[in-house]
Amino acid sequence: MKKVWKKITAGVAVAAFTSLSLQAAAPKAADVETMKLIGTAMSSRTMIQMVAKDYLYTGNDVATSKAEKEMQEALKKFNAKLEILNRSLNDPKSKNLLLFIESNMEEITDLLKEPYSLDNAQEIIDLAEAISEGGLSIATRIRKKLKGDMEAYKGQRYYTEQVAKYYMAYRAGIKDKNTVKNMNKTVKILDGLIREMQANPANTPEMNRIMNRIGKHWKIVQQFYLNIKDGDLPLIVYSTARKMEKNFLKYAKALIKSSSSKK
Repeated sequence: MKKVWKKITAGVAVAAFTSLSLQAAAPKAADVETMKLIGTAMSSRTMIQMVAKDYLYTGNDVATSKAEKEMQEALKKFNAKLEILNRSLNDPKSKNLLLFIESNMEEITDLLKEPYSLDNAQEIIDLAEAISEGGLSIATRIRKKLKGDMEAYKGQRYYTEQVAKYYMAYRAGIKDKNTVKNMNKTVKILDGLIREMQANPANTPEMNRIMNRIGKHWKIVQQFYLNIKDGDLPLIVYSTARKMEKNFLKYAKALIKSSSSKK
């Protein structure tokens, strides 16, 4: 398990570095279709993290009906996004990454058919991390074509689902010290991204309203995440993560709308 978490730690570090490298200066008119494609790749990462999180929630009888419904919706959305990427991307490296993602997804699908177990949970977490890494690589390759604002595509939704997953993983029995370490790192990354978005000079009044809501939700759960060992508030964590993820998506759509109006 230690080797697995070392890989996950590296993945978080790479994602954080990539997030910082995606910053843009004053926003310019963006290639909206490219932005949407980046959003598709980044959203696929969010969906697979959601699947891993919901598997832990359902397996431990917490928010069971909501988590089961969300997991099925996330699986459906993930497969739809994978189809879009397969239709839209032609370069050999991206195609190879998509094959890797599809292979890992088949393994997750098989595991989901089996009864819940901690071993299966660990395997799904590992496979989801690998898929997420592939999705990030694809998004980074697409991003090279873009000359616009990237504030909405730095992994905010992904990190929101990831920290909720870590919280439940620890509570479920995956108490490896790296679970806490990775949680703290991811909380720090997400906190920084939220602050950047709140201060983004390109924010419209609508985007500022969305960020105010996100800020309130984040204030509620941030300390829960930092006190992961307590693990006594899984329902609040689940509910708040859902609200934050949906508001990040609204922000991304508002950014695309704003960028379209500048073309």
